[in-house]
Amino acid sequence: MDRRIGVIKLPINRLHIELTNACNFSCEFCPDSKMKRKRGFMSVDMAKSILDQVSEFKDINMVLFHVLGEPTLHPDLIEIAGYASSRKLKTCITTNGSRLSRDMLHALQKAGARHIIISLQTPDERTFSMRGAKDISFSEYADQITSAVKTLIDEELDIELTISFLSSPLRRLIIPIAKEFSIADTSKQLRAYLKLWAEKVMTGTTLEDRLPQVLKKIKRARCFSQNRIRLSDRLSFETRIVGDWSTHFQKRIVKARFGYCPGLQENFGILWNGDYVFCCTDYEGRTSTANFNDMSIRDYLSSGPVQEMVKGMQRFSEFACETGRLCIIL
Repeated sequence: MDRRIGVIKLPINRLHIELTNACNFSCEFCPDSKMKRKRGFMSVDMAKSILDQVSEFKDINMVLFHVLGEPTLHPDLIEIAGYASSRKLKTCITTNGSRLSRDMLHALQKAGARHIIISLQTPDERTFSMRGAKDISFSEYADQITSAVKTLIDEELDIELTISFLSSPLRRLIIPIAKEFSIADTSKQLRAYLKLWAEKVMTGTTLEDRLPQVLKKIKRARCFSQNRIRLSDRLSFETRIVGDWSTHFQKRIVKARFGYCPGLQENFGILWNGDYVFCCTDYEGRTSTANFNDMSIRDYLSSGPVQEMVKGMQRFSEFACETGRLCIIL
């Protein structure tokens, strides 16, 4: 049966909940340094209220604790993750991994967290310099990630762990504002990074005998594609092409004859202060038309501005979208 709220087809794939927009990194490919809105932390009461509504709504497939910021900085992350689990919600935590200690992994498993994405992104000392990390060196960071992965493997934690890498093919076209930005410009370079990290995290573990098969899979990775390489049932690498997220809302407003934006059709977000946003790339809250404190999730999705935005995208006329560079224009 086709379920809808007005023009929005259900279920919605993802709700992004920003527990905080504070971060201990300031990555060059992230708009953290450009963000003007106030930094803060979502209250536990608001987080729980949102999770209650998601549980009752039943038409959101997954909750991701991430828009901007580093969720492990939130002092009540474990409590919030545990509450989401008690509400039988499928959740995912996206982290840079710098604070993902053995104790935190065990606490998250005990709380019921079942999927963590580590945004490794910059796999060597040269590229790590783009992260703006003041209190941790690359060697310390690499050791932290390696230790977390080996804890997952050797202690057989019931958590799915995804390690995310970036590639930068045709960067002069894809990221014209940062032509010098380079991580993995070629498939050969991307495969070298993946091989390095597969050997780093698998050697000396119970997965070591799988390494030859994993290296064969890595040989098929392409820097122009999103790649997913399974190391085990609970551990995988994924790669994606970097984009200029930090300038999404600095472009000239134009009327488009064609285009598509998945915002609100596939995902939407709630910032730490309760502001709803049309998609997970709205780091500044420019698309906010309501606040969770004043409007329920269902009422927000039913509201006039939201419905008109989705109608416009379905007509391919009122909202512009330049793939990889612009998601929503108001």
